[in-house]
Amino acid sequence: MQIRHAKPGDDAQLALLLEEHERHYGKPVARGAGEAGAAFLIATPPGGTMCLVAEQDGVLLGFAILNPYFPAPNLSHGLFLKELYVGGSARSAGVGERLIEGIRALARERGDTRVIWTTGEGNSGSQRFYDRLGMRREKKVYYVMDP
Repeated sequence: MQIRHAKPGDDAQLALLLEEHERHYGKPVARGAGEAGAAFLIATPPGGTMCLVAEQDGVLLGFAILNPYFPAPNLSHGLFLKELYVGGSARSAGVGERLIEGIRALARERGDTRVIWTTGEGNSGSQRFYDRLGMRREKKVYYVMDP
């Protein structure tokens, strides 16, 4: 299995994974709705959103979407993990762990000092996964503004 940046040619498979991700969280989504998002992730300008994919034998198994942020501790920079998703057919096969390893390697390569993310309060499966990997929990209040 290879963890790499999304690239041209991944569009169709990434779009389907994005749609599956939405359905997984109970959001109705029409077929083809992920195409614009996949195009955005593949064509991201330098310094913008990044998408790592887990690929095996030409099939995308999952993705991680990350955004750079500043400031992190001591005026350093970090990454915000917006989404980590493994397709239903690839769960419990080590794909999530490999994506986390890829995120860690990317952060080190970039000189990021921290990677942060959130999970839904009721998303116990994700919380167990991150706890099993030894990730640190911090008590924070998460705000959302709908402009």
